Amino acid sequence: MLVREGLATVEVDGVFYNPRMKFCRDLDVILFRAMPGRSYLDALSASGIRGIRAKLEAGKEPTFNDINPEAVRVIRENLKRNGITAEVWREDANVVMRKKHFDHVDVDPFGSPAAFIDSMCFSAKKSISVTATDTAALCGSAVNSCLRKYSCFVEKVEFYNEVGLRVLAGKIACEATKYDKAPVFVASWAKEHYYRVHAVVRRSPRLAAKVYENVGYLVYCRNCLWRKPVSIKESVPSVCERCSGKLSVYGPLWTGKLKDNEVLTRACRKCEDERALQYLSKLLEEEDCPFYYELHEVCRRLGTSPPGVNAVVERLREMGYRASRTILSGTGVRCNADIGVIERVLKDFE
Repeated sequence: MLVREGLATVEVDGVFYNPRMKFCRDLDVILFRAMPGRSYLDALSASGIRGIRAKLEAGKEPTFNDINPEAVRVIRENLKRNGITAEVWREDANVVMRKKHFDHVDVDPFGSPAAFIDSMCFSAKKSISVTATDTAALCGSAVNSCLRKYSCFVEKVEFYNEVGLRVLAGKIACEATKYDKAPVFVASWAKEHYYRVHAVVRRSPRLAAKVYENVGYLVYCRNCLWRKPVSIKESVPSVCERCSGKLSVYGPLWTGKLKDNEVLTRACRKCEDERALQYLSKLLEEEDCPFYYELHEVCRRLGTSPPGVNAVVERLREMGYRASRTILSGTGVRCNADIGVIERVLKDFE
């Protein structure tokens, strides 16, 4: 079966192809145009659709790899079909990433990327892109799986999408520092069944050491919903400073920024896809304060009806706080106010 996606036409019979990820790939190629580097590794290529689009729509020079011989055959046919000449490997992705360096390394596995993150960080010279579909492990539904794969302890909370992104980003950041590299996260999102993270990589022992200023713990009170990020270098509190309840401690995970507005602005300027532009613009406008508040959960605790999200955001801004909606939840508010302020604002709408 032939599939048309972006500027590419590919055969997908006999190889894995997920049409639900088309929008993700639409966003990817727009971001690729604003990210540094020409050489690009599609480490787990399957049909080759992402690498082909990276060439046709973002000007990258792709290398393809898949351990499946049928996938390699299909990739070569798809390259001919799209008029592309490129190297195609049939190898374990980790072996490819250890043998050769690329400006941009893209890892999009079926399931967890954990087994590839070390090699990806070793190979990438300028930028990386990672997909994870093991959402149960990352969001706290599968505690032991997260411990095994990401060396992180988390449990399910109402803002689980953000927790999952920060677990993944934290794993990437810590692995990168082993090679004196520091990631600057360009864009991160959670959608449907997957997490996606893009980052620019800077090689510098000094910057790699500074990475740990943004690695730490989430301390969270299930009794009153108070939460706070704590640096890995700080003492971790055990008692909630608001209600004196026992705190849950999750991590280590990424506590710094999950996006870079300069790169996102460049990407949006070059975007002609209206749906993708709308999504990236929302991400650009979003405040980067950890961790967002799920208004329905707060209102449930208060026994009140939830007001409109935009009205809450506006009220918080009037009070002098940084506040915005979040692409991670239709009923979430991201702001630098604490839970006490959020509750007072919600009560004002009664």
